[in-house]
Amino acid sequence: MRNTLNPNVLLPRVIAMAAVLLTSSVTMAGGFEAGENTTKSVARGGTGVALKADPSALYFNPALLPRARGFQVLLNTNLVALDVDFQRDPLVYGEGANRVERQFDPASNDAGPFPAPFLTASWDMGIENFALALGAFGPSAYGRLCYGQVTDDNTCELKGYPEPGEDGTRQDPNATRHMMLESQLLQIYFTLGAGYTFELKGDSEISIGVAGALAYQRNSFKILIDAEVPPNPPWEEDPANEAVFEANDLTDFKPTGFLGLAYRNGGFHAGVSYRPPIRWEGEGTANLALPQDLQELSGATLTDDAVTLELTQAGSLRFGFGWTQGQHPRFENRPRLELEGNVVWEDWSRTQSFDVTLEGDIDFELTGSTTELAPIKQDKSWQDTYSLRLGGAYAFNKWVTASMGGFMETPTQSVAYTNADFIAWERYGAGLGATIHATDWLDVDLGYMFIGMPQRNVTDGDVYNAVPLSSCQEPYDSDACEEKGTPPGNPQNEGTWNARYQTSSIGFTLHFD
Repeated sequence: MRNTLNPNVLLPRVIAMAAVLLTSSVTMAGGFEAGENTTKSVARGGTGVALKADPSALYFNPALLPRARGFQVLLNTNLVALDVDFQRDPLVYGEGANRVERQFDPASNDAGPFPAPFLTASWDMGIENFALALGAFGPSAYGRLCYGQVTDDNTCELKGYPEPGEDGTRQDPNATRHMMLESQLLQIYFTLGAGYTFELKGDSEISIGVAGALAYQRNSFKILIDAEVPPNPPWEEDPANEAVFEANDLTDFKPTGFLGLAYRNGGFHAGVSYRPPIRWEGEGTANLALPQDLQELSGATLTDDAVTLELTQAGSLRFGFGWTQGQHPRFENRPRLELEGNVVWEDWSRTQSFDVTLEGDIDFELTGSTTELAPIKQDKSWQDTYSLRLGGAYAFNKWVTASMGGFMETPTQSVAYTNADFIAWERYGAGLGATIHATDWLDVDLGYMFIGMPQRNVTDGDVYNAVPLSSCQEPYDSDACEEKGTPPGNPQNEGTWNARYQTSSIGFTLHFD
């Protein structure tokens, strides 16, 4: 490192850009959720807004709760696996005899399967056309990413860098480190709700339901930023000049809820439900590990390591139709055949940026001075997602009911913003499963869903590595920018992307009249 560094100017930029980058690792709903909650819905293509008749209606459509008669307890667990393969295009800089081409190893997620439990219970209290329910559940999600290697103590670390070859080339094993090294995200809805059915003329009825929830979120992230001095092109992405930024236990509680409406006329069913958007303000602690030379030169410390992350989680609107026919061979109050179609809309276009605030200032031991840190915004420019879901079930006999279904979903991000922290472009899923009626009061559900995504080839990427010491900063319109409107650094996401989810699910429903 050169001794021309001015820590009063450079360190605030390093830490501020680190805050920007931590926000790129938060993913929920269209990107964070994968498939659907409950084993039956996993097997039936993610449907559930029109035909639920168990305590999980608390989440899908609380207006359907009165169909869960007696006292019922439902426990489901999805085990979600996310496979990501990213082959980054070579990084080329310099010309002629100074031309350098850096190759990258394929990057993949090393975190393994992630469990997503779902617990609900309902009780009709002996009241006709009424049911009360409570539950604790989150979205069906993949909650941890690791693009390095998971160690024996379950931490995510960078893969080791091999020594340069005789010609100066280096095969880089950490192709996604500037987009994402590790993330962990947990979200739970603690929910209480009820539904009531109004009987109409003939064999028809209309139901309403409402549920209130206290939503909890905790997340942590690790990402690398560029700290090279001086910050001049070509942008070499030298591992020796990178800082590691961590945000730990960003936690928040927010009120939310679920509203539902359902209609039935004979075997025809319809339902609609809505969960409003959530504005998260997660508070946690930050840590920045600077390159050793830079740290020793500046002696920089944060006066307060508190950090706040603000973002908006999309609302969700579900709408669906269903058809039931026949009588179950074992249960007189259940149909033999169920068919359902759902459309789900999530308004991610309201999420245009992530906002980060570091509460502390920076003290410099070298100069005895303090520098303030300003709030940061990062543009995401996400778009609304729509999914079409179709599924059904048929009871072959009094012991087994088989289920199957599928869905298709539009992307939350454009090709140019494809990112290792947000695996959610076009999705196509197929599920199947079975319910084993072990006793008159116990159902065991088994389900599996495969979710594939078409290969993405990114040639004009808009995800850049941060060069926080550069004078070219947002909105990138100063004379210091090589090309106005374009940040310094290199596009990080150019190359070939392949990804797929697999969900295995098991559930138990106890029902007592």
